[in-house]
Parts: sequence; C-alpha cells; structure tokens
Amino acid sequence: MTNDVAVAILALVFGAIVVRQLFGRGPPIWGIFAVGALGTVASSTLSLGGTYSALTQAAPVLLFLFALFLFAGALERQGILDHAARWLIGRARSPADLPFVIFVGFSIAAAFLVNDALVLLAVPLLYGVAKRAKMDAKPLLLAVAFAVTIGSALTPMGNPQNLLISIASGLQAPVATYLRYLLLPIAASIVLGALFVRWAFAARMGPPTPEYDQLRAEAPPLFPSGKWGVRILQRPVIILFPATMILLIFLDVGGTSLGLTPIPIWEIALGGALATLLVSDERLALLRAVDARILVLFAGLFVVVGGAVAGGVIVSLETLLPIPAAGSASSALPSIFAPSVVASQVVSNVPWVALQIPVLTGLGYGASTPIPWVALGAASTLAGNVTFLGAASNLILVDRAERAGIRIRLAEFMRYGLPLAALSIGLTFAALWIGL
Repeated sequence: MTNDVAVAILALVFGAIVVRQLFGRGPPIWGIFAVGALGTVASSTLSLGGTYSALTQAAPVLLFLFALFLFAGALERQGILDHAARWLIGRARSPADLPFVIFVGFSIAAAFLVNDALVLLAVPLLYGVAKRAKMDAKPLLLAVAFAVTIGSALTPMGNPQNLLISIASGLQAPVATYLRYLLLPIAASIVLGALFVRWAFAARMGPPTPEYDQLRAEAPPLFPSGKWGVRILQRPVIILFPATMILLIFLDVGGTSLGLTPIPIWEIALGGALATLLVSDERLALLRAVDARILVLFAGLFVVVGGAVAGGVIVSLETLLPIPAAGSASSALPSIFAPSVVASQVVSNVPWVALQIPVLTGLGYGASTPIPWVALGAASTLAGNVTFLGAASNLILVDRAERAGIRIRLAEFMRYGLPLAALSIGLTFAALWIGL
C-alpha cells in the first residue's frame, strides 16, 4: 500500500525542482533534497534504520565524487588544467579551428573528470582567451557545454548520474561495460560534433589577428623538457591522477580476465585522491575546494528515494511507466530513452536517474542486464544538449558566462544543441539496439 506522506514528499521535492528548472527561481537543488530528506526522516516515512541503510548505499557514490573533486581541485590549483587547455588552444591553426579543437579536447577530458568541474575552469579561461584575441567568446563556451555533455557519457567518471548507475546497478565492471557499449557511438559523436561546431561557428570566429598569432606562439608544449623531478615534487598530481585512472581502468577492464580480485572503482579513486591530499602542501585549500553541495544533494537524494521505496511509491511507478520487465534488452530501450530525454529537461538528469534506479531494479534489471543501465545513463546525459536545463554543467556554465557579461539564451543553445543531441542520441540508441 502506498504511503500518502511519501507521495506528498516526493511530489513536493520534484515539484520544487520543476519550478526551479522552468523559472530559474527558488532554492538550489541540493537544498531541496536536503529539506526533503529531513522531511522523510521527521515524518517517519523512512525509519532511522532505513535512513542509515540509504546513507550506507550512498557512501560509495559520495566517496567517489569526493575523490574526483579532490583530483579536480589539485589539477586546477597546481596549474595542470590551465596548462593543458592553453596547449590545446595552441593546436588551432586559425580562430575558425578553435571550436573543433576545444570540442575534441574537452570531450576527452570530460570522460575522466566530472563535467561540472571542467566547466568551472572553462568559462574564465576561454573568456580570457577570446578577450585577448579579440573574438567572440560565446561560440567557445557553447562548444564546451556540448562537448562535456557528450564526452562525459562515455565512462562512470564523467558525470554524477553515470557514477550513480555504475554503483547502484551492481555492474561488476562498470568502466568496461560503458566502454564496451558506448565507445564507438560516443567517439563518432565527438568527431561529428566537432565538425558540426566548426561549421556552425567558423564565420563567427573571425580571421586570424596578430593577437591570436601571439596567443598561439605562447602556447606551451604539453610535456615541457627538463626538470621533471622538480615538477613532480611540486605538482605530485601530475603522476598520481593519471596513475590512478590507468590503474582503475586496467583493473576494471582486465581484472576479470586476469583472475584478479575485483576492487570497486570508488576505492581505487579514493586511494589515489587521498595520496594526492597527503603529499600536497595545500591540503586545506583542496578540501575547501570540494563541492560539498553536490555531496549533500546525493545524500539527500538517497534518503528521499529510500523513503519513496519504503512508502510504496516506486512500486506504483512501475505500473505507470511503460518499461517492460527484464528480458529482451532491445525492447526496453525506447521506453528508457524517450522518458529520460524528456524528463531530464524537467527535473534534471541526476534526480531522474535516482528515481529510475529502484524502478529498473524492481522490474528485475541488475548486473546481468547491462544494456538498460547504460541506456539510462547515456540518454539522461546526452539529453543535456537538448536544452541547458537538462544538465547541471550547463546551468553552471550559463551562470558563470552571465557573470562575465555573456548571455546565452535558451533558443540559441537549442539552435545548435538540438542537432548535436539528435545525432548523439540516435547513434547511441542504434549502437545499443544492435548490441555493439
């Protein structure tokens, strides 16, 4: 039997998110879920034992996000991200090539770092580059927004919703699973998307100028020569971050075939991040740079959804949603893709995914049915290019751009984002349908 209080709490939480998404007003999403979680516990919709269980389930997600935020903070504070971005900009032979180069570079980076962290770096950096080179910054910011959405779909490390799915679904080798089904369609989407933004924005970038030529001339080499021992001592994240990612991917992809004991990806990431923290001279600064709001959002999200499960709301949703029970993966794809693309514009992708996980689990989907899980992550992520309401990274970029005096209108975003979304969603749906 459905608990009316659980229904009311879930309706109020998601209703508040819808209002905020549509009108841009109201409390932040993390605050909405924090209040919802307090209401869930205070109303006894979820018992104290159930709350503890929900937070225990949330712990791997929270610790993985904490690790990625630590890495991102170290890479930024130690100048690694800025160095790599300036090297990347130097690869563009002319201003017309910049959108292409930025799209490819940030797409690849988004597969290994949370996309929200990347856009925080991108706005001031690209705005400064455009101002110095006397060019329009808006096409560069749009290219970044589209790129991090597509690139982040490729791995569990790319965005919070993929991370949530990879842990909560029970997938044994989540990195290998995502790469197995998404590498080809996402790689194709990156290449075609980069060509599209070059075609769409080339005329707006203007001809080469002396300022642009000087900017290119000052672009650093990716791997500067000499004094690498000193660099590593001063910036240990240069070694620790790639080493952690390589180890994580190697153990996830090759561990089973080599007969190694599986190690959860969040434990590997956390180990590397803590090592980075321990050897850093800026420990307090790195800890302060962690986005605690995202961690609060996820903790509240698990409690609210836990209350919805305990209150029978999820069982009711299973009967309302047209997702078939576990069986043929291809038959479930349309009923996962279409609602995810639409609902992500209304409630954003992370809350939608959190709501869908217990629904899919209740219908019998688990570790042995990877395609529906990958479909949920890909559809909700790639939906971020339909409108800038569909992804938190978009909202961060739009907000930061407006602070710099650059207003990105919804119609303009959709003019370029819709074709990219249709392309990437179509390629991914086809790839999953045929089981690539």
